[in-house]
Amino acid sequence: MKLLLENWRKYISEASKIRRIKSNILTEVTEEELRDFPLSDEELAKIKKWAGLSGDPLFLGSGTMGSAYQFGDEVLKITKDFAEASATQSIAGQEHPNVYNVKKVGRRFVKGDEQPGEMPQHPFLIVYDLVGEEVGGSDLPTPKQQEIIKTIHARPDEIYYQWLANFDEVRRKFATWIKKNGAKVEENPMSRFQNHSSKLRGLMAEAGLNELEREALTKAWATGVGVYSADNINTAEGALKALASPMLDYVNDISSGLTFLEQNGIHFRDLKTTNVMNDRGRLVIIDIGKSDVKQREPIEKI
Repeated sequence: MKLLLENWRKYISEASKIRRIKSNILTEVTEEELRDFPLSDEELAKIKKWAGLSGDPLFLGSGTMGSAYQFGDEVLKITKDFAEASATQSIAGQEHPNVYNVKKVGRRFVKGDEQPGEMPQHPFLIVYDLVGEEVGGSDLPTPKQQEIIKTIHARPDEIYYQWLANFDEVRRKFATWIKKNGAKVEENPMSRFQNHSSKLRGLMAEAGLNELEREALTKAWATGVGVYSADNINTAEGALKALASPMLDYVNDISSGLTFLEQNGIHFRDLKTTNVMNDRGRLVIIDIGKSDVKQREPIEKI
């Protein structure tokens, strides 16, 4: 009983801690830090009127470029990152399941204005919908999701930026073919740790997948479950299990988001685990700083 009570107290203590990303590190914050807002009441009122925000700000997190604050179900980011401001302006008003939904982009001051005393290096304001519910908690990518994010970041193949819109349909098509052609999967068995990408592509070709579909599915398979396990390719059961892996969902999420940005003239090159949120199992890119933007439009002064 004593051990049970000790474990319960430890659980309550851990659960009550407030965690936020500060300078890209998950950190405990105090109630005071949580409620502290870096701008004057006058400027806050002006920003809220421009952005259509209501309620009091709640600190969500900070990085090298700025900080983010929650207002109900919306977020205000105050940043010095011109690249992110330009990129978000390119997608403002558009919606995609794997990229944050940007509402408005503006700037506090322009060149020639008298510099404000608070955050004088952070002119840009970005307003977007809150992703997830518990920032700093369960909304952070899981270890498995982080594996995918890190792998795509380390090997930014062009296919991730030209992803199939019907990727899930392609997966289902291949799975249906495997269920009907188990004997073909069992042909030419691969030895342990032998690269099976060629066999995989061959089976996809027999299933009627075109070249782009084969390339995308092979890339997702390699990134998500690997191409060096005979268990994934020597039986229909093993291949179907690999196809159903949530790791392929995570590859699809990130690649779909990157492709949406690319289609809007944004080449995002700073993918990392702190720039992605887990929204009930779905990965959402929430920070597109350090982007190359093809066409930059003037950003309105609020």
